Amino acid sequence: MPDQPIASVAQKSPIQSKHALWAVFGLMALFVLFTRERSLLDPSSFLRQRYAPVPWLMFLHGIPAALALALGVFQFSSRLRQRHLQAHRVMGRIYVASAVIGALVAIVVAIKLPIPSLFMASLIQSGGWLITTGTALYCVRQGKIQQHKEWMMRGYPFAMVFIVNRVILSIPAVQGMGVFGLITVVWSTLALACFLPSSVIAWQALAASNNAGKKAAGAQKTAG
Repeated sequence: MPDQPIASVAQKSPIQSKHALWAVFGLMALFVLFTRERSLLDPSSFLRQRYAPVPWLMFLHGIPAALALALGVFQFSSRLRQRHLQAHRVMGRIYVASAVIGALVAIVVAIKLPIPSLFMASLIQSGGWLITTGTALYCVRQGKIQQHKEWMMRGYPFAMVFIVNRVILSIPAVQGMGVFGLITVVWSTLALACFLPSSVIAWQALAASNNAGKKAAGAQKTAG
């Protein structure tokens, strides 16, 4: 009986690194929801007072952006995409529409309620989310699925910044830094959102290329 190739019998672990990443991010989102965002229900809170001049704009921004933030996680599920392709497509359309609305309204809010030191950061975050999401949509419509996945990977971190910023800013040591800490955190996480996804994509491509080369070399040895 011939030996079977190791690759044919190897099975992927049901728990992968991306599952741990999403679990941590989910906990971070819940932390933000039950600490900072819950204060929006209090009419006397700082957040409620700050956004009082534009309540409907905040509603038009917050609901779609939160929906995109939630649906985006499922767009990265290979199992959902393979087993329920139609559901994946429907959720993808809702994600794109929600991201576009949330990002566009965020720009309007940044103009009407400007924070001078963070005004450009708000525009870059919203613009980056729009550009990457639009490019991902274009790619999938052209049938370029791999490029679509990569641009989704580049786009979703602009939404993740909302959660990550608020978790870091809740750290007492960072709070003690005042405005300097706020600016540092916002610009640092935005820079990571801009550049880190492309680095991850490049490393994934390099690893796939190395694995393909090893398999080809192994096949040549076996044939020889």
